[in-house]
Amino acid sequence: MQPLKYAFKHVRVNTDQIYKGFGLCHLDDVTQYYVHPDNQSYKGTTTICQAIGDAVILCSELISSKNNIGDIFFSENNNDFFVDINIPEDWRDNFVFEFNVFNYKVLYSYQNIKLACYDKNKKFIKDDFKHFHPKYKICLVLAVILSKQLIEDEDFRSLFVDFISQPTKEKFIIICENFYQVNKDLDIELDWNDLSKYEIKTFKTFSNIYKNIKNNTEDIKTEFKKIEIEKFLDTDFSEEQKLYIPNLAKEFVLDSSLHNLCNAIKNNDIKAVLFHGPSGTGKTISCKLICQEINLPILETVNCTENLDEYVLGKYIPLDDKIIFKESYVTKAIREGGAVVFEEINFAKPQYLSFLNSLLDDNGFVRLDNGEIVKRHKNFRFFATMNIGYFGTKELNQALYNRFNAIIEIPSLSNVAIKRMLVARVPESEKYLDKVLNIYHKIKKRIEVEELDYVISPRTLENWLKLAKYEGYIKSAEKTIIQIAKNDKAFSEVIRSIIKIYKW
Repeated sequence: MQPLKYAFKHVRVNTDQIYKGFGLCHLDDVTQYYVHPDNQSYKGTTTICQAIGDAVILCSELISSKNNIGDIFFSENNNDFFVDINIPEDWRDNFVFEFNVFNYKVLYSYQNIKLACYDKNKKFIKDDFKHFHPKYKICLVLAVILSKQLIEDEDFRSLFVDFISQPTKEKFIIICENFYQVNKDLDIELDWNDLSKYEIKTFKTFSNIYKNIKNNTEDIKTEFKKIEIEKFLDTDFSEEQKLYIPNLAKEFVLDSSLHNLCNAIKNNDIKAVLFHGPSGTGKTISCKLICQEINLPILETVNCTENLDEYVLGKYIPLDDKIIFKESYVTKAIREGGAVVFEEINFAKPQYLSFLNSLLDDNGFVRLDNGEIVKRHKNFRFFATMNIGYFGTKELNQALYNRFNAIIEIPSLSNVAIKRMLVARVPESEKYLDKVLNIYHKIKKRIEVEELDYVISPRTLENWLKLAKYEGYIKSAEKTIIQIAKNDKAFSEVIRSIIKIYKW
């Protein structure tokens, strides 16, 4: 039998609702939340299944339970997986499982699954299981298959653990859909056997893995809470320089994972930092937030796609009847202290970046066109940002890449962060933000799956929402979000069709 596909045909007789499943019901359309890249439905829609949803919730309770309801066991070679669960009382009271079944044991070995249930006296309940009657709950079969995926798939395990810590409807749907797509063609043989004497002494337990992950996460959180960010002294910079200390709006918050980096930068242990990640994730904002936190002025922000040329350190200009050398703010920062930010550094022509090799060396200096050698000030810091793999970008020279003391990937902004930013900048949009974010993720997923050379970012959403105040969401989309498709009429139509699904 193919249990994942069979699950869609099976629903409890008392209700079609997923137990503790965020109000979702069997065969609910959840396309607005997530569509898996391997989805093969003709309409490209995603529906959710009661038995799969029950299995996900049951496993999350099993793994995180403080009431010792059981565990997931797996052999050293990962060939055998065993689930032993004492059915929680509320699951029986709500008819998710039979009232007289108190314990289930499930063994998954190769392509065979053995299932057993026991009464309150731990006595094996015998029955004819040849036809897999619904009362024996396919949920348990799915639970052990899910357990196997949790052990073998690190990314899936990470998502599942995150769901246990912070359960949301979106994560739940993604887990259910990923579980189905990975295992939908799985074909197993199902048997009904007493497993009370099955030997698992040499098996490992998933609870230990979960405890380690949980403890490490809590340790990191505790570490972040203890950090007090150090600041440059008021006397470290001139009054003119202090005018360039960033002062960002309140909706921008420095990620706690960067607090240690702040102190390393302030104390001169980190002089050069490279941020990389997708467009619109806040790489430049992160640079500014760090400088704001430590009272470090940013004297120059250079967009390497437009402003970086051979005169980046300064150039000769006419003054009255003389030709003088006028140094740039980049050079001013090198000479007197302060930070500079080079945005999209991998767009720049390599010859215009050659001065960075000597600048970022241990004894940093630059040689100006007038012959002067300027030594790097002790309070000079260099920040750079870049997108990787975008059209027009180049591989960063390895010698320069190695001169960065810290290289940090900035992941895509969370929905919470995007919402916070959009509400602060376009308050009128708040009631539409769930729809906007669903559209954002759908378009982003299509770009990734089809490997298109287009970029959608939170900035795109902001532009759309601002214009929507005057033209409405459908009309304003034509001038903003749809324009990411450039001259691709087919993809423009895809975006239009996604937007039109929703009521505005």
